[in-house]
Parts: sequence; C-alpha cells; structure tokens
Amino acid sequence: MALKLSTKCFWDVDVRELNKEKDKFFIISRVLEYGMMRDIVNLLSEYDSEEIAEVVKRSRIIGLATANFWSLILNIPRSEITRCLEQANFHHGR
Repeated sequence: MALKLSTKCFWDVDVRELNKEKDKFFIISRVLEYGMMRDIVNLLSEYDSEEIAEVVKRSRIIGLATANFWSLILNIPRSEITRCLEQANFHHGR
C-alpha cells in the first residue's frame, strides 16, 4: 500500500495488507475518525475529495462530530450524512 499511515488508525489490521482501491472505504473511514494530521495529509494526497465525501455520507465508522466537520470542509449538505446519524441513534436505544 502506498499510504504511510500510523498504526493508531489500524490497530486491528496489518497496514501492509490493505489495498488502496479495494479497501478505500475502510481506509478513508478509519483515517477520518482516528487519524493524525500526517495521516489526513497522506489521505488527501491519495484520494480525491469526491471519494472522501462519499465515505463521509455512507460510513458508519465515523462519528457525528467527524462527519459534521468533514461535511463543512467538503461542502456536503448535513442531510446527506445520514449513516453516522443512524449509528448515533442506534447507540441511544432507538
């Protein structure tokens, strides 16, 4: 894998086993939620904003605060970040 990521994001997997394209959704989700600044910089150099925006819209891995932050950065309407909202509702005994 070309990305240089900290193990902080991938404590449960071997980073060397990840495939940039095949594991794109997982990689982007984990880095947005748990990454350090250098991970974010690497992510932004490897994936375009549309790919990242799609993950923000559909990921259940990222939390509401992360989704809100990236929706502001990437100009995603709040109404389109519904997946993380489902996760939040689930944890509050829906």
